[in-house]
Amino acid sequence: MIASFFKSLTGACIVFSFLMTSCVSNKKLTEQSIYFRNVNDSVLRKTVVQYEPRIQKGDILYIVVNTANESSALLLNQPNFYGASSSAGASSSSSGNTITGYLVDDNGTIIFPLIGKLNVAGMTKAALTDTITNKVKQIAVDAIVSVRLLNYRVTVLGEVAKPGTYSIPSERVTILDAIGLAGDLTVFGKRNNIKIMRETDGKREMGTLDLNNGDIFSSPYYFLRQNDIVYVEMNSRKMQNADQTNVRNLSLGLGIISAVSLIITTITRF
Repeated sequence: MIASFFKSLTGACIVFSFLMTSCVSNKKLTEQSIYFRNVNDSVLRKTVVQYEPRIQKGDILYIVVNTANESSALLLNQPNFYGASSSAGASSSSSGNTITGYLVDDNGTIIFPLIGKLNVAGMTKAALTDTITNKVKQIAVDAIVSVRLLNYRVTVLGEVAKPGTYSIPSERVTILDAIGLAGDLTVFGKRNNIKIMRETDGKREMGTLDLNNGDIFSSPYYFLRQNDIVYVEMNSRKMQNADQTNVRNLSLGLGIISAVSLIITTITRF
């Protein structure tokens, strides 16, 4: 009797486990893993966005002036000259070497040789390049100015293959670029609720993106800004998998108990 009871209980648990596993169809699982299900070519043509990042407080700018006049070049490209009065004017690379750059201070300014203080926060690289070019041409007519951001980085967390912080040489980075750098979303990542945390003028804000919707291409969060944080939530599948694992473990345990009881009953009979 005891052996028959355990056999019946084990069979019921196995059936229950199978039903739980089959709750989410293969079709639904596949659909949850597909990007841009609701995006077509006409949507893409309507949402072409021109974007250029703007300089923020705390950015480190690499600025170099090229001119044939050697004395002017030395004055305008003074080594280890960091903007403002902050002692943290330079950043360090992973190899320990100091990177020469101008720190945008809390007032949004830098101090450039022979020019003085410049309000740069909120400007694009192109606008700052034109501003400095116009000023230095009073000193060197043939001056060519180049500006780059040295600390452009984004952080990707959550259900991605390689979460972490990524330094990016390009200043034009989309949410898709960031996901690609992080090795793509796992099968457990929510593709319709990607969160982007951003700080603007000391205020934190959060936006969401649905990778199945063409509206992301016109969203202000499609192009990432320096120091943005991207977070990918886990979907319900991961929790269901955890529940199914618990059910399978329970079924296995009951099966072992049933087998042991059967052995004991057989030995008792003989």
